[in-house]
Amino acid sequence: MGKLRRLLRDDTAATLVESTLVFPLVLVLTFGLLEFGNALWRWNAAEKATAIAARYIATRGPLLTGVPDCFVPTSATAGTSCSEVAGATSWSTSCGAGGGGDCEGDVVAAALARAQAFAPFIEANNFRVDVRGSDLGFVGRGDPVPLITVRLQGLTFDFVVLDALAGVTSMPMPGFDATIVGEDQDEGEGS
Repeated sequence: MGKLRRLLRDDTAATLVESTLVFPLVLVLTFGLLEFGNALWRWNAAEKATAIAARYIATRGPLLTGVPDCFVPTSATAGTSCSEVAGATSWSTSCGAGGGGDCEGDVVAAALARAQAFAPFIEANNFRVDVRGSDLGFVGRGDPVPLITVRLQGLTFDFVVLDALAGVTSMPMPGFDATIVGEDQDEGEGS
């Protein structure tokens, strides 16, 4: 009976038991903070890459060739604002990094490469450029003034440590897009 009382009063291993119970929680919390910090970095990088790619396309022309001033053939007199031309804002096309659409593949590929410099996890199948007509510009300008939207879709963040510790495998990221007015879509210019 005396040995049992001594055993019940003995607290020399209490710290070890408490540490054993708390250590997994501390691990999950620590690695969770690190992993979510990395996820936020990827989120920010994807957003920045989208804006940079849109800016690149807007200032490097031509993205489209053979498109009339207001995106639709018109018999309006020179100087007529595109906002007064029927169908100028309803025109649109989409292009992927692999080509397709009416866009110049070299310009889209260069924009993808620029985006990948900021966010290397972006793949060609995540990258799309949408071009649509605007009511900017005028008949006789010689070049269209499109609205250029760069979209990133289908990105996911894969957890490394939390997958092993807590079974959290991946998190879908939202779509990212940036729209900018095409500044210099002159077919004779470009850099």
